[in-house]
Amino acid sequence: MYAEFATDAKVQSMTEAMQRRLMMLLCLRCSDVLATLQDDELQFALHIGNDELAETKALFMRKGFVDDAWNLLNWDKRQFNSDSSTERSRKHREAKKATANVIATSRNVAATPPDTDTDTDTDTDKEPNGSVGKADALPRCDTQSVVDLYHEVLPELPAVRLMNDGRRKAIASLWKFVLTCKRSDGTPRATNAAEAMNWIRGYFARARENDFLMGRGSKGAGHESWQCDLDFLLSEKGKKHVIEKTQATPA
Repeated sequence: MYAEFATDAKVQSMTEAMQRRLMMLLCLRCSDVLATLQDDELQFALHIGNDELAETKALFMRKGFVDDAWNLLNWDKRQFNSDSSTERSRKHREAKKATANVIATSRNVAATPPDTDTDTDTDTDKEPNGSVGKADALPRCDTQSVVDLYHEVLPELPAVRLMNDGRRKAIASLWKFVLTCKRSDGTPRATNAAEAMNWIRGYFARARENDFLMGRGSKGAGHESWQCDLDFLLSEKGKKHVIEKTQATPA
């Protein structure tokens, strides 16, 4: 974002809707994803239809904001040396390394061995339902594989077309839940990555059996247009709905 945005005649002569779309393009370019998006994905990101996308592109090309391939024409001239992601990454790594050295030195000086096994309690995280599991050393979570499972098991539900940080964090949260939070009968849901993926497959399969989630039942007033999607299934409310209201075996 640049300060002249508030007074730039080319910008301020547009409707607020068009100004928002321009800001969204700037955000997508800053995230280095703009060049990877097809037109249908760009429609999804901007929350507009095909006709609106064509209208937006025509307007932005006339004003010199973008070219025919949606490249932002004046992007480079507004970037400063300090905005280089490479330089920022280098400085971040150096600062992180320096901090790690300080922590390591401090531990060597002050650390003492635990007197009893009770000291290991600090290595566990308590889950919302009271179960306890290791919070570290979890198998790597492949977020795309989880999304692929969702598409495979639940093709009737809305497809995931844009992977953002919020969805990645939600998938990571489900992954941690599966590997650290025990079932109501005390047995673990999963102890490794393969078992975790198998549990998630079963979780999506259970969602298929829920008439409400699959749109097979009547919906309450004001919720007629609501549709279940990956975001809902990853939420705490969604997990509760699937596990408590659709389970055939302990989930």
